[in-house]
Amino acid sequence: MIQTTNIQLSGLTCGACEKVISKRLQKIEGVQEVHVSSQNGDTSITATRPISTDEVTLALEGTHYKIINNL
Repeated sequence: MIQTTNIQLSGLTCGACEKVISKRLQKIEGVQEVHVSSQNGDTSITATRPISTDEVTLALEGTHYKIINNL
């Protein structure tokens, strides 16, 4: 069953930020697709299972990107 998780991140300023976040989130087990918008920080994660905010936080560890809202 496909699940979509929507979160809002802080610290995004450009397309390079989008790429960094996408690459990191795609390493989470079960993630099939990631869409990131640097304009508003909205991030959509499509996966074969629910993705927790803890998993996202761990994937972004060492960067300045932080979850500010679970949409």
